[in-house]
Amino acid sequence: MRNTSKTTALALVTSFFLAACGGGGDDAGGGTPPSAGGALNSGAGSPTGAQGSCSATTSGVNWNALMTETCPKLSDYKLFTNASDPTSGPTPGGVPYDLSTALFSDYTSKYRFIFVPEGEKASYSVSEVLDFPVGTVIAKTFALPENTALRDGNELVIETRLLIHRADGWFALPYYWDSESDASLAIAGKRLPDLSTINNQGQEITFDYSVPKAADCSSCHAILPRDGGDQIFLPIGPKARYLNTDHTYPDGTVYNQLQYMAEGGLLADLPSNFQSVEKAPVFNDEVSIPSLSSNELDDAARAYLDINCAHCHRADLTLPAGYAGAAGTSGVQLEYGRDYATDPGKFGVCKTPVAGGKDGYPFDVIPGNPDDSYLLFRMTTVDNRHKMPELARNTPHQEGTALIRSWIDQLPSAGCSPSTP
Repeated sequence: MRNTSKTTALALVTSFFLAACGGGGDDAGGGTPPSAGGALNSGAGSPTGAQGSCSATTSGVNWNALMTETCPKLSDYKLFTNASDPTSGPTPGGVPYDLSTALFSDYTSKYRFIFVPEGEKASYSVSEVLDFPVGTVIAKTFALPENTALRDGNELVIETRLLIHRADGWFALPYYWDSESDASLAIAGKRLPDLSTINNQGQEITFDYSVPKAADCSSCHAILPRDGGDQIFLPIGPKARYLNTDHTYPDGTVYNQLQYMAEGGLLADLPSNFQSVEKAPVFNDEVSIPSLSSNELDDAARAYLDINCAHCHRADLTLPAGYAGAAGTSGVQLEYGRDYATDPGKFGVCKTPVAGGKDGYPFDVIPGNPDDSYLLFRMTTVDNRHKMPELARNTPHQEGTALIRSWIDQLPSAGCSPSTP
C-alpha cells in the first residue's frame, strides 16, 4: 500500500488536460469544453489486433496487452503517466469521471477514469450503463483517507480495479498496491486487517478491508438469465443519471460530464434536448439529511438504493426479457426508475424476507419503523449471514444508513407492523 496526496497528484495531470480541453474559459460552465476538432481520445491509439505483451514498449496505453493479457503489474498497461500514481495523470485517452451518488465501499475515496481507443465512442443509454465500445477500459482506484471530512489530505491507496471490454465481453482484474511504486495482480484477493479512518462525525472507525477476488466481480456485475442462456457482465456506475452533474476537471474547467464527453468526441447519441436526460441527486457524506424536503429525501434514498443495491436487486424494468440481477427474483427490486406508488412491495414494504431473514424483522420495510425493518438491519450489520451489500463493505455507512432510516420513517403507513403475523 502507498500514501498519496491528492493535491500533489492533481498537478501532474494539468498539462495534459490543458491541451486536451483547450484550457479554461469564461463561459457560465466555468470553463471551455473540448472542441469537436480536439477529441479527448485524440492521440490515444488503439488495439492493432496483434498479440499483446505486458513488457511492450509503447508511447501510450498498452492497448494490445489490455485486450489479450493478464499482466502481473498494473504499470504494464501504461494507463497513467506516473505509474506510481493511479489517482491522476491518465495516459492520453483517459478521462476522469465521478458519480453524483456513489457506491459505498468502506469510506474509501474513488478515483475513476474511462479510457476509450482513438476514434471510438460510447453510446448514450436512457437508463442503463453507457454502451462502451470494445477496447474500453474503466479504472477505479480505492484510497482510504485519514479523515473522510478532509479527502484532500493524505490517503492510503489500496487497490485499483480494471474493467476491460474485450472482444468476448467485459473482463475484471483487481490490483493491490503492495509497494509505493506499483500494484500487483490480486487474483485471489487480499484482506487487510485493522484499517481505520475518522468519519464526518469525528468518530474513529476500525475495520478489516477486503480486496475482492477476480471471481467475485461477477457477483455484482453479472445480469443472469432466468431460463438458460448466457449471463451478461456490465459495469455498474457510469449511467447517464449519475454522470449528469458538473465535474471539476484538473485544468479548472467545471462542466457537465455528459456534455463534456459528448463535445469531446467520447459520447454519441446524447439527446439534443439535454433537459430530458434523467438526473440523479447529489448525495455524499456532507449532505445534511434533516435539511432535505420530503421529495428530496425520497429522491436521494431511491438513488442510494439504486447505486448500492439495484445491480443485484433488479428485474423486468429495463433489462432484456428473461434477465434479472443476482437478487432480482427475491421480490425486492430497487431500480431508480421504479415507481414506488405503483408497487411499494418492490421496495420491500410489508414484504416477508425470502433471502436470509432474522427473528424480530418480520418485513423488509415497515413504514414508520426503521428499527424493525430487515432492509435497514442488513445495511447496518457486518454479520456475513445478513449484511448487504455482501461485498466491498466491512463497516456500516453511517451517513447512508441515516438516509435510509429517515426515508423509511417518513413512508406512508402500509398496514404492517412488527407484531403483524
